[in-house]
Amino acid sequence: MGLPIVAILGRPNVGKSTLFNRLSRDNRAVVDETPGVTRDRNYATVEWAGRDFVIVDTGGLILDAKTGIELSITKQAEIAAREADLVLFLVEKTITPEDAEIANTLRKGDFPLILVANKVDSQKDELELADIWRLGLGEFLPISALNGRGVADFLDILIDRLPEKGHGEEIHSEIRVAIVGKPNVGKSSYVNKLLGEDKLVVDAVPGTTRDSIDTIFKYNGKRWVLTDTAGLLRKQHGIEYYSSLRTVSTIKRSDIVFQLTDATERFSSQDKRIAGMAVDFYKGLVIGLNKWDLIEAGPRTSVEYERIIKEEAAFLGFAPFVTLSALTGLRVRKTLEILEKVAENRAQRVPTAEMNRFVKTVIAKHPPPIAMGKRANILYATQESANPPVIVFFCRGARYIPENYKRYLINSLRHEFGFEGVSIKLVFRERRGK
Repeated sequence: MGLPIVAILGRPNVGKSTLFNRLSRDNRAVVDETPGVTRDRNYATVEWAGRDFVIVDTGGLILDAKTGIELSITKQAEIAAREADLVLFLVEKTITPEDAEIANTLRKGDFPLILVANKVDSQKDELELADIWRLGLGEFLPISALNGRGVADFLDILIDRLPEKGHGEEIHSEIRVAIVGKPNVGKSSYVNKLLGEDKLVVDAVPGTTRDSIDTIFKYNGKRWVLTDTAGLLRKQHGIEYYSSLRTVSTIKRSDIVFQLTDATERFSSQDKRIAGMAVDFYKGLVIGLNKWDLIEAGPRTSVEYERIIKEEAAFLGFAPFVTLSALTGLRVRKTLEILEKVAENRAQRVPTAEMNRFVKTVIAKHPPPIAMGKRANILYATQESANPPVIVFFCRGARYIPENYKRYLINSLRHEFGFEGVSIKLVFRERRGK
């Protein structure tokens, strides 16, 4: 079952990032939990009262956008609301024309939302909220994202409003691939070359693809859905925030993420951030080095490129790499073979007997280290599900298993059972009694 997506919507400076940080329990702009990667995140998984959901900080809606390709504030609000399962519309005590315009869009679209009045730091502030009623959205919840006032009650109501299942997480038989990457790396060109026809708009201006576009075709008797997404930008203003929200949503409902990068440029922090989404949501991942026709390639050039990237982003050690040119067609069809293999790896199930043989072998080779003066005892393991593979380890002292040992188990699982390109979820359950 997929996690619902909750989007924080509102004009600039109403406290969206402050609320995001409080809900995600993180007051840093950059989250760095994985060795070998520093990536900005505007999304996080939140748990409250036994329910999990994904919160997305969408950033400020800006009326006076000056880009060549513009969408109105109304369109931006529609994108955010359409991609989320629930919208948190954040305002302050005094309502502005921007607030009124967003409210008008949300009211017309009948989107599921909670109106939240932020910066209500005291009981005195609650007496100054009459202006909010003129938005015509009904009841609102007063909170202070900065000091936490009213946030617990707000979360209780949010949980009651959430659907049991998030958008786009339905059971499907096809292979869903999200084509992601920074703007102008050739995502639409890749899909066009793969299909042999110009179904998507290809433009040299970064950000041409604002919406996610599904393309359905058959390959090796299987039904495939390729989704070309808008690029993720470092500094996001206006519509780019909502393109990012759509990218998060598209990755969540995909099976495999095919991340295209520009081989003529350095693998950037934004590239790491995009790949990190695939890892965080336990998706298959393939890295495509596009524009390879512009590289003076020697016998080991591709190997060297891959080595450099994996040194800078160690968490990508499990992902296969492929060099290609969407312009010339170099190895474009080859990418399907790699994606299909990753899909097969992600769907495989390891019998319990084999899994327990594996557990005995890896523990004999490297037992769990002592942590906090205690050593965990792993008793046995089983694969609970596939797509993604979820491996459950039954232990005594599960809380004493450190992160580096969990990474050792994941790497050993990949080596033993061929989980190349697959993000594996480990669950450690305490086994009590004798």
